[in-house]
Amino acid sequence: MTLGAVRSIIQEPEEEVDYDRAREVWAEKTGRPESDVLGQIGGVPAWVQRDETPTCPSCDQPMPLIVQLEEGPDHSTAMNFGGCGSAYAFACEPCAHAAFLWQC
Repeated sequence: MTLGAVRSIIQEPEEEVDYDRAREVWAEKTGRPESDVLGQIGGVPAWVQRDETPTCPSCDQPMPLIVQLEEGPDHSTAMNFGGCGSAYAFACEPCAHAAFLWQC
């Protein structure tokens, strides 16, 4: 681990709705690897394994995705979600409940 190592990001909107396809399109446009994409804000989760969308404990409705995060390509600055995993944050705003989980 390198103390002080950081990774900055730039938010780049993509027209493609499917997250995996959006990563492919972005990589083709920029000539950079898909692993440089560090996630999405909102949208539909691209599950590594199976759908684990949490249900709000108050209203019993599926929680919307707030953000999906990828570990990142550089081990010194990567978030650790089990080695090549993804993390997912969900929230039910009206009920003030949230959930965070990861898959690898």
